[in-house]
Amino acid sequence: MKLFYSPNACSLAPHIVLRELGIPFELVKVDLQQHLTTSGEDFYQLNSKG
Repeated sequence: MKLFYSPNACSLAPHIVLRELGIPFELVKVDLQQHLTTSGEDFYQLNSKG
């Protein structure tokens, strides 16, 4: 499972739940100003609602 996140965003809640339940996941940081993931992918291609 991938959890797309940006610091200080609402993605913190599911991050806590996944850790508490011991569910394996991959964190993917998103730059909300440039709409890019750290690997350079256009975030709007992954989630059209941003």
